[in-house]
Amino acid sequence: MGFSCSNRFPVFPALLLLVLFMFTVYVYSPSNQSNGSPVRQCPQPADSQPKFNLMEETYGSEWDKQSVDKYLSSSYCTIEYANTFKLQQDHPCVIRLIRDNYIGQPAPKNVPYQMDHPETIDPSDGQSKEILRILKNLTNGFFIECGGFDGEFLSNTLYMERSLDWTGLLVEADKKAYGQLTSRNRKAYTSPACLSTKPYPMEVVYNGTVGAYGAILEEKLPQSNSLTDESNKIAPAKDTEHIYKMQCFPLYSLLLAIGRTQVDYFGLDVEGSEFKILETIPWHKVNIKTITAEWNHVPEGEAGLTRLMESNKYTKTGLISNYYTREVVYVRNSFLVYEQN
Repeated sequence: MGFSCSNRFPVFPALLLLVLFMFTVYVYSPSNQSNGSPVRQCPQPADSQPKFNLMEETYGSEWDKQSVDKYLSSSYCTIEYANTFKLQQDHPCVIRLIRDNYIGQPAPKNVPYQMDHPETIDPSDGQSKEILRILKNLTNGFFIECGGFDGEFLSNTLYMERSLDWTGLLVEADKKAYGQLTSRNRKAYTSPACLSTKPYPMEVVYNGTVGAYGAILEEKLPQSNSLTDESNKIAPAKDTEHIYKMQCFPLYSLLLAIGRTQVDYFGLDVEGSEFKILETIPWHKVNIKTITAEWNHVPEGEAGLTRLMESNKYTKTGLISNYYTREVVYVRNSFLVYEQN
């Protein structure tokens, strides 16, 4: 007995459709896009999300051997795009944006400082004394100070810079304070941004009403990953003199922008976001010897901060408790071992 199938799908059309499908997949695969158009990354399951949102976590360890435009053409590289698509901390577009728009250069060494109280040798509230004790009065060191405020009042790093020839990076989101900071002629990089609480660039609402105690009010996160979807855009709040939108970048992005991942001292005082900021740092990519972090406004408290830092191979060496200061001191374990040998 013979069997027949009158509705059998013709073989040639089926093969043609298969070839077209495979060609489409190949052409539009991110690894084969070389024209620099935006590469849309498919969402990953929660348990497989990149821990630090780095290029190597998305594109592999040899991503930097490719042309920069392979990942995003310069024509698409805008702060709006970087924020909306949550670009990687080390994405070439993010680093370019910071270098072009968010970094001020150090003042030349022969330019005199402009201080309100030049007679004050060390305006810090105990931080510089403690850190220099640990570092044995290191000269020519490198610091990060966030917030840097006006570059003088309660500055953790001014003594290091003026007396011990340090340089570094001063980060200050308060617009008025940053204007004062840039007038001081500090011999360090400056940035009019805030440190991101996420491992990607983002815009926030910042409250500068209380000067040195300014803080992030609200995170303005994009609601959609579509450049054309107008319905999900957040209506921008109207800026006022003291409450306004502010651009934030991960600390690692800022360090890459100035070409420095070896840091002797990191001072972090941002009125409550310290834990989230420290969580974004890819500690295997940087070498930060010592840290002071304000803990009394952090929801996780000093104990939470210490657990986080211990998990990243740091040791709590003490607390600084003075009139203006409630900070905890951490030292990288590998530095402690080195000093003890």
